[in-house]
Amino acid sequence: MPTVLIADDEVDHRDLLALALRRLGHTVVTAGDAEEALAVLAGGEVDVALIDVRMPGESGVELCRRLRRDLRTESLPIMMISADVQHHQVMTALHAGADDYLAKPFSRAELGSRLEDLMRRSPAPALRSTAAARAAATAARQTLWMKQRTVELRRTA
Repeated sequence: MPTVLIADDEVDHRDLLALALRRLGHTVVTAGDAEEALAVLAGGEVDVALIDVRMPGESGVELCRRLRRDLRTESLPIMMISADVQHHQVMTALHAGADDYLAKPFSRAELGSRLEDLMRRSPAPALRSTAAARAAATAARQTLWMKQRTVELRRTA
């Protein structure tokens, strides 16, 4: 069952999205701002993130950029959601690394279809903090992060 992170500062919107996604068979975790979303991502299993563009503090677009720079979340499927459908706002979100952009209001069916499509097209496995196979390499430090441990890499002939 796919796990969806909903990051939206508006409680009513977040609760409605969570209800709709649960009815579609998803497991849902929620966050009210970017920092809470980062904490959820660091501590749990997430298959896809649904991020509101406009949040107080760090915006959804800034959060998206931050996720794309992190080796642990660089390939996490991200769908931005917003009532703002101005062309420049959509383009800004997509250039920040969002995989899709969904304008509010939308139907549960459209949300479900887009999430399924997004997860199907995702080239990398989902973010799994406890999965044994999850690994992220940091070339600059020559270390490998695997099974929640850092392993030093050694040069071979």
